[in-house]
Amino acid sequence: MATPRGTRTRRAVATPAAALIVLTGLTACTPEVKGVTGLTVDARGRPHAVLAWCADRPPDLVVLTSVAESASPGAPTPERPSWPRRKYDVPREAATPALVPLEGFPPGPVVDAQAAFQVSGATHDNSFRTEDVDFRIAELAELRPGSVLVVDFDDSGEVLRTVTLDEFTEMGEKAC
Repeated sequence: MATPRGTRTRRAVATPAAALIVLTGLTACTPEVKGVTGLTVDARGRPHAVLAWCADRPPDLVVLTSVAESASPGAPTPERPSWPRRKYDVPREAATPALVPLEGFPPGPVVDAQAAFQVSGATHDNSFRTEDVDFRIAELAELRPGSVLVVDFDDSGEVLRTVTLDEFTEMGEKAC
């Protein structure tokens, strides 16, 4: 049985409209950036996430994940040990900038210096997040107490650089 011509036209119009609604809904779920995330070490060399925000409250947690390497087309993907996503609570009374110890990180006593990770701040209700920072174990090993590793932007795009804690705090204030 043939479909009436008017039904096909309605479907042709409805399908792109439904796709647009779904796409709009998906992009609307991305939390607004209202802060920055950095990485530092304490006097003993233990890593800490550093959060600075311009929202009226601190993020609820720090999320630490391993980042899969993107290999060149046709090149084999490097075999690296998987690191499960970890979440660390940010104290409710935290003031900006907040340092959150990354307990149990880095994984194991001997770790691949090129293993890549990402750390960011988030809220339970997805009301906002902090700009994330991607880093490698080798970059973590080069950090000194008082310096903060951050992602910044210049003419060439995203770059990693270290800043003082005061500069980092100012970056968080300017995030809104």
